Amino acid sequence: MTLFKPISFLTALFLFSGIFTNIVAQQVAYKSTDKIISETSFTSSESEKTQDKPYKTEFFRVRGIPKVTVHTTTGNVEVFQNPDINGVRVDLFLERSFSLWSGRTSLDNFRIILQQQGDHIIASVEDKKSGHVPAGSDIKFHFLVQTPQKVTTNLRTFNGDIILENVEGHHFIQNQTGNISVNNTRGEIRVVSTTGNIDLTSLEGNVYAKTVNGSVNVLSNYGEVRVRSVSGNITASDITGTLVSATTSGNIYADFMDVSKGIYLETLSGDIELFLPGTSGFNIEGSAMSYDLRGLSESTITERHQNQRDLNVVIREGGLPVHLSTMSGRIRVSESQ
Repeated sequence: MTLFKPISFLTALFLFSGIFTNIVAQQVAYKSTDKIISETSFTSSESEKTQDKPYKTEFFRVRGIPKVTVHTTTGNVEVFQNPDINGVRVDLFLERSFSLWSGRTSLDNFRIILQQQGDHIIASVEDKKSGHVPAGSDIKFHFLVQTPQKVTTNLRTFNGDIILENVEGHHFIQNQTGNISVNNTRGEIRVVSTTGNIDLTSLEGNVYAKTVNGSVNVLSNYGEVRVRSVSGNITASDITGTLVSATTSGNIYADFMDVSKGIYLETLSGDIELFLPGTSGFNIEGSAMSYDLRGLSESTITERHQNQRDLNVVIREGGLPVHLSTMSGRIRVSESQ
């Protein structure tokens, strides 16, 4: 008689959970008219993948400049220009994971809204009972939106990334957990994140960005940029215009192609490093524990006064205001050749 050797509870649990933790796959692929745009921005872990095709798709024709509102609390949002369509296309993708302990959540529990009110396009997902998607839900709702070049957007997700690209207009973007990326966009742009990083690349206009625990990266922007972080670093490169930035415990790095109105950089415990264009006059006011001005040519310094922490430097007879302040860090100023 053959006896079967019993296996431990943990071994059985491991084998059982290994069978059920696979999920359906994602690759974001979408059509506009007869053209397929195969560009994947939503990433998936090994244990969480999304479907190949949209769960829902709607196309809305508009007469004027559309306003697009997208709200989801568990999932990513991506909005970009598609010049080949005369309207707004919304694709909703599902990402479903399975928990051995909680089971599967039914889609019947959610209210999915894809609708049009004039030129206002609304795409949202919420729980029918609570009015929002529970944080512990095993379903993520990803929105992929194609628009004309000129558009007004209001994009929000509680837990997910947001991407906005190649559009022009007024934009408000907000999340709590996840990164935000805005690229090649013009207009007034307001970005708010709690724990995510913010990337702003090749923007033109007025930009306002704030994050609590993340970093802010600004590259090749033209116009006025105002950024704030509590514990993250701020990096601004190839800036043309005005920069106002502040962080509590992070460092600030900034270099300019040209300065239009002035520069204001402030941190409490971090360092500041600034590269100025070598063609304009500046009035520099600084407050720091120490300074490094070796990157400035003595021939360009008209005046220089220092009293302990405070420093005043006039370059090329003065002109544009530059305010630099750190409580416990160092300030380094250089000029590009």
